[in-house]
Amino acid sequence: MLLGIALQTAVKAADQFKIITLQHRFAQDILPMIEPLLGPDEAARAIDNHLVVSASADRLVQIEALVKQLDVARKNVRITVSHSAGNESQRLGVGATGRGRVGDVEIALPRNAREGVNIDLYDSSVHSEGSGTEFLSVVDGERAFIRVGQSIPYTQQWVVLTRRYVHVQQSTEFHDITTGFAVRPRYVGDLVELEITPRIASLSHAGFIDFEELSTVVRISPGEWFDLGGNMQNRDEVSREILSIKRSSAESKSTLRIRVD
Repeated sequence: MLLGIALQTAVKAADQFKIITLQHRFAQDILPMIEPLLGPDEAARAIDNHLVVSASADRLVQIEALVKQLDVARKNVRITVSHSAGNESQRLGVGATGRGRVGDVEIALPRNAREGVNIDLYDSSVHSEGSGTEFLSVVDGERAFIRVGQSIPYTQQWVVLTRRYVHVQQSTEFHDITTGFAVRPRYVGDLVELEITPRIASLSHAGFIDFEELSTVVRISPGEWFDLGGNMQNRDEVSREILSIKRSSAESKSTLRIRVD
């Protein structure tokens, strides 16, 4: 029924129309790439795996050629996530032992200390390191979630950030969240295009919020390590907040890298 209505509309819009049946992609995924080719009196609709196109003969040839390039089987992409952290904490202190007198008061540390005072200076440092590697598999063009940090409450600070960058009502339902980045890899010729979007996800239900306005796109070579943490740290305040969850009060050096194969 819907296909029949679309055909009638197409006939009215132009003399030439065609139904293009897709084999590997949904029509609604291809439609946004087709629309920029259309002229003022031309149109295209997406119905299931069909594209109904109303356009001139020359335009139809262009559209069919583009669809042929896009309608290919998508392969699985392997994402490797490498993270490491090093914490350096230092303590400086002064200790005193001995027995002495101040006026009429005798002071002894400890009680059985000998006469005289000894001053001890100490400087201690603790260094700890941790690292790990995780693997994700996702279809080319789909998003994978890279979790950063641990579960945290949905505090007022996150409410403010969400309202500032995302206009959604369901954000008020969030209580406990986990944070990270949604990564969408796409093969473009010999390169991989990475779309990186800050994300918070609810722990109590399947909902999540992607900060689409803060998305960034980079292109890397397959097998090349990309410093996700270093690049996103200076991008925006949401990404900085997500990455800061990994750090403690001690001096911390952490890395978060990804590779697409």
